[in-house]
Amino acid sequence: MVASTTEAMDRASPLRSRRGRWLAIVAVTGLAAVYLAAITSTHAALSASPVGWSGVLPVNSGSLTTPTSAEYESVFPADQGYGEVLWANRPGGEVTFGFSVHNGGPVPVTLLGVSLRTFAPGVVNALAAAGAQLGPGFGQMAPFHPVALAPGGTVWAGLTERVVCDLTIRDDARAMSGGGQPDTSFLGDATSPVVVRYRVLGVTMTQTLSLAEPILVMLPYRACA
Repeated sequence: MVASTTEAMDRASPLRSRRGRWLAIVAVTGLAAVYLAAITSTHAALSASPVGWSGVLPVNSGSLTTPTSAEYESVFPADQGYGEVLWANRPGGEVTFGFSVHNGGPVPVTLLGVSLRTFAPGVVNALAAAGAQLGPGFGQMAPFHPVALAPGGTVWAGLTERVVCDLTIRDDARAMSGGGQPDTSFLGDATSPVVVRYRVLGVTMTQTLSLAEPILVMLPYRACA
Protein backbone atom coordinates (compact mmCIF):
# COMPACT_ATOMS: atom_id res chain seq x y z
CA MET A 1 0.00 0.00 0.00
CA VAL A 2 2.87 2.37 0.91
CA ALA A 3 4.68 1.55 -2.31
CA SER A 4 1.54 2.27 -4.36
CA THR A 5 1.08 5.66 -2.69
CA THR A 6 4.73 6.59 -3.29
CA GLU A 7 4.46 5.63 -6.95
CA ALA A 8 1.30 7.76 -7.34
CA MET A 9 3.03 10.76 -5.76
CA ASP A 10 6.04 10.32 -8.04
CA ARG A 11 3.73 10.34 -11.08
CA ALA A 12 1.82 13.41 -9.84
CA SER A 13 4.95 15.49 -9.19
CA PRO A 14 6.02 15.78 -12.87
CA LEU A 15 2.43 16.57 -13.80
CA ARG A 16 2.30 19.43 -11.30
CA SER A 17 5.69 20.66 -12.52
CA ARG A 18 4.57 20.67 -16.15
CA ARG A 19 1.29 22.38 -15.19
CA GLY A 20 3.22 25.05 -13.29
CA ARG A 21 5.48 25.72 -16.25
CA TRP A 22 2.48 26.04 -18.57
CA LEU A 23 0.77 28.44 -16.18
CA ALA A 24 3.94 30.54 -16.01
CA ILE A 25 4.18 30.62 -19.81
CA VAL A 26 0.53 31.60 -20.11
CA ALA A 27 0.97 34.35 -17.51
CA VAL A 28 4.08 35.79 -19.20
CA THR A 29 2.42 35.62 -22.62
CA GLY A 30 -0.66 37.37 -21.27
CA LEU A 31 1.39 40.16 -19.71
CA ALA A 32 3.37 40.60 -22.93
CA ALA A 33 0.13 40.80 -24.91
CA VAL A 34 -1.25 43.48 -22.55
CA TYR A 35 2.06 45.39 -22.72
CA LEU A 36 2.14 45.34 -26.52
CA ALA A 37 -1.55 46.23 -26.71
CA ALA A 38 -0.98 49.28 -24.49
CA ILE A 39 1.95 50.45 -26.62
CA THR A 40 0.07 49.83 -29.88
CA SER A 41 -3.13 51.53 -28.73
CA THR A 42 -1.17 54.55 -27.49
CA HIS A 43 0.67 54.80 -30.81
CA ALA A 44 -2.63 54.69 -32.67
CA ALA A 45 -4.27 57.23 -30.36
CA LEU A 46 -1.54 59.88 -30.41
CA SER A 47 -2.70 62.84 -32.51
CA ALA A 48 -1.76 66.40 -33.44
CA SER A 49 -3.91 69.37 -34.47
CA PRO A 50 -3.15 72.97 -35.45
CA VAL A 51 -4.04 75.46 -32.71
CA GLY A 52 -4.72 78.42 -34.94
CA TRP A 53 -1.57 80.49 -34.64
CA SER A 54 1.37 80.92 -36.95
CA GLY A 55 3.47 83.80 -38.11
CA VAL A 56 6.57 85.13 -39.79
CA LEU A 57 9.26 86.16 -37.32
CA PRO A 58 10.94 89.58 -37.79
CA VAL A 59 14.16 88.04 -39.03
CA ASN A 60 15.52 89.34 -42.35
CA SER A 61 12.47 91.56 -42.71
CA GLY A 62 10.81 91.21 -46.09
CA SER A 63 12.36 87.86 -46.90
CA LEU A 64 9.01 86.08 -46.57
CA THR A 65 6.01 87.72 -48.21
CA THR A 66 2.59 86.85 -49.55
CA PRO A 67 2.98 85.86 -53.22
CA THR A 68 1.58 88.12 -55.90
CA SER A 69 -1.35 86.84 -57.94
CA ALA A 70 1.00 86.00 -60.80
CA GLU A 71 3.40 84.11 -58.52
CA TYR A 72 0.55 82.21 -56.89
CA GLU A 73 -1.08 81.25 -60.19
CA SER A 74 2.26 80.16 -61.64
CA VAL A 75 2.46 77.54 -58.93
CA PHE A 76 -1.16 76.79 -58.00
CA PRO A 77 -3.85 76.93 -60.67
CA ALA A 78 -6.32 75.91 -57.96
CA ASP A 79 -6.56 75.93 -54.17
CA GLN A 80 -4.43 73.16 -52.65
CA GLY A 81 -5.77 73.25 -49.10
CA TYR A 82 -2.90 75.18 -47.52
CA GLY A 83 -3.73 77.60 -44.73
CA GLU A 84 -1.20 80.12 -46.00
CA VAL A 85 1.34 80.42 -48.81
CA LEU A 86 4.53 82.43 -48.35
CA TRP A 87 7.07 83.44 -50.99
CA ALA A 88 10.76 83.47 -50.02
CA ASN A 89 12.59 86.37 -51.64
CA ARG A 90 15.88 85.33 -50.03
CA PRO A 91 17.06 82.78 -47.44
CA GLY A 92 17.05 83.45 -43.70
CA GLY A 93 13.37 84.16 -43.11
CA GLU A 94 11.74 82.26 -40.26
CA VAL A 95 8.20 80.99 -39.88
CA THR A 96 6.70 79.70 -36.64
CA PHE A 97 3.56 77.62 -36.08
CA GLY A 98 1.80 75.89 -33.19
CA PHE A 99 -0.02 72.61 -32.77
CA SER A 100 -1.36 70.43 -29.98
CA VAL A 101 -0.25 66.89 -29.17
CA HIS A 102 -2.95 64.73 -27.57
CA ASN A 103 -2.54 61.39 -25.82
CA GLY A 104 -5.72 59.44 -26.49
CA GLY A 105 -4.19 56.17 -25.30
CA PRO A 106 -4.73 54.24 -22.04
CA VAL A 107 -1.28 54.80 -20.50
CA PRO A 108 0.91 57.87 -19.80
CA VAL A 109 3.58 58.92 -22.29
CA THR A 110 6.55 61.26 -22.08
CA LEU A 111 6.89 63.61 -25.02
CA LEU A 112 10.62 63.74 -25.82
CA GLY A 113 10.77 65.88 -28.95
CA VAL A 114 8.93 67.40 -31.90
CA SER A 115 10.26 68.27 -35.34
CA LEU A 116 9.14 68.93 -38.87
CA ARG A 117 9.53 65.91 -41.11
CA THR A 118 12.07 66.67 -43.79
CA PHE A 119 12.93 64.86 -46.98
CA ALA A 120 15.37 61.99 -46.85
CA PRO A 121 19.10 62.80 -46.51
CA GLY A 122 20.52 63.89 -49.82
CA VAL A 123 17.21 65.37 -50.97
CA VAL A 124 16.91 69.16 -51.24
CA ASN A 125 15.02 70.91 -48.41
CA ALA A 126 13.91 74.54 -48.22
CA LEU A 127 13.34 74.60 -44.45
CA ALA A 128 15.70 73.84 -41.57
CA ALA A 129 14.89 73.55 -37.86
CA ALA A 130 15.46 76.77 -35.90
CA GLY A 131 13.80 75.86 -32.60
CA ALA A 132 11.11 73.87 -30.77
CA GLN A 133 8.91 75.28 -28.01
CA LEU A 134 6.20 74.49 -25.48
CA GLY A 135 3.55 76.90 -24.24
CA PRO A 136 -0.05 78.09 -24.39
CA GLY A 137 0.26 80.35 -27.42
CA PHE A 138 2.25 82.65 -29.67
CA GLY A 139 4.52 84.93 -27.63
CA GLN A 140 4.14 82.69 -24.56
CA MET A 141 6.36 79.80 -25.61
CA ALA A 142 9.39 78.44 -23.75
CA PRO A 143 12.18 76.22 -25.11
CA PHE A 144 11.05 72.63 -25.53
CA HIS A 145 11.69 70.16 -22.72
CA PRO A 146 10.38 66.62 -22.11
CA VAL A 147 6.88 66.64 -20.69
CA ALA A 148 4.60 63.90 -19.33
CA LEU A 149 1.17 63.38 -20.87
CA ALA A 150 -1.41 61.46 -18.86
CA PRO A 151 -4.14 59.50 -20.69
CA GLY A 152 -6.36 62.15 -22.25
CA GLY A 153 -3.72 64.83 -21.75
CA THR A 154 -2.85 67.54 -24.28
CA VAL A 155 0.13 69.85 -24.63
CA TRP A 156 0.75 72.74 -27.03
CA ALA A 157 3.98 72.79 -28.97
CA GLY A 158 5.54 75.08 -31.55
CA LEU A 159 8.23 74.88 -34.20
CA THR A 160 10.29 77.58 -35.88
CA GLU A 161 11.69 76.83 -39.34
CA ARG A 162 14.28 78.85 -41.26
CA VAL A 163 14.40 79.18 -45.05
CA VAL A 164 17.72 77.85 -46.34
CA CYS A 165 19.39 77.55 -49.73
CA ASP A 166 20.68 74.06 -50.31
CA LEU A 167 24.03 73.85 -52.10
CA THR A 168 22.34 72.09 -55.02
CA ILE A 169 19.91 75.00 -55.45
CA ARG A 170 22.71 77.58 -55.24
CA ASP A 171 24.79 75.77 -57.85
CA ASP A 172 21.82 75.41 -60.20
CA ALA A 173 20.75 79.06 -59.83
CA ARG A 174 24.29 80.38 -60.33
CA ALA A 175 24.87 78.18 -63.36
CA MET A 176 21.67 79.46 -64.99
CA SER A 177 22.48 83.08 -64.09
CA GLY A 178 26.03 82.73 -65.41
CA GLY A 179 24.64 81.46 -68.70
CA GLY A 180 22.41 84.49 -69.05
CA GLN A 181 19.21 82.54 -68.39
CA PRO A 182 16.87 83.17 -65.46
CA ASP A 183 16.20 80.11 -63.33
CA THR A 184 12.43 79.65 -63.11
CA SER A 185 12.63 76.56 -60.87
CA PHE A 186 11.24 76.64 -57.35
CA LEU A 187 10.96 74.39 -54.32
CA GLY A 188 8.07 74.14 -51.88
CA ASP A 189 8.20 73.01 -48.25
CA ALA A 190 5.17 72.75 -45.95
CA THR A 191 4.82 72.84 -42.16
CA SER A 192 3.34 69.35 -42.10
CA PRO A 193 3.69 66.55 -41.19
CA VAL A 194 5.46 66.72 -37.85
CA VAL A 195 7.41 63.95 -36.15
CA VAL A 196 6.69 63.29 -32.47
CA ARG A 197 9.22 61.33 -30.41
CA TYR A 198 7.91 59.89 -27.16
CA ARG A 199 8.46 57.18 -24.54
CA VAL A 200 5.72 54.79 -23.42
CA LEU A 201 6.24 51.99 -20.88
CA GLY A 202 9.99 52.36 -21.22
CA VAL A 203 9.99 52.11 -25.02
CA THR A 204 11.04 55.12 -27.13
CA MET A 205 9.05 55.52 -30.34
CA THR A 206 8.38 58.07 -33.08
CA GLN A 207 5.19 58.86 -34.94
CA THR A 208 4.53 61.07 -37.95
CA LEU A 209 1.38 63.20 -37.61
CA SER A 210 -0.24 65.37 -40.28
CA LEU A 211 -1.55 68.88 -39.59
CA ALA A 212 -4.52 70.36 -41.39
CA GLU A 213 -4.04 73.48 -43.55
CA PRO A 214 -0.27 73.87 -43.12
CA ILE A 215 1.82 76.82 -44.26
CA LEU A 216 3.57 76.36 -47.59
CA VAL A 217 6.84 78.19 -48.21
CA MET A 218 7.84 78.58 -51.86
CA LEU A 219 11.53 79.18 -52.57
CA PRO A 220 12.41 80.30 -56.12
CA TYR A 221 15.87 79.10 -57.10
CA ARG A 222 16.78 82.62 -58.22
CA ALA A 223 16.54 83.73 -54.57
CA CYS A 224 19.63 81.63 -53.90
CA ALA A 225 21.78 82.91 -56.77
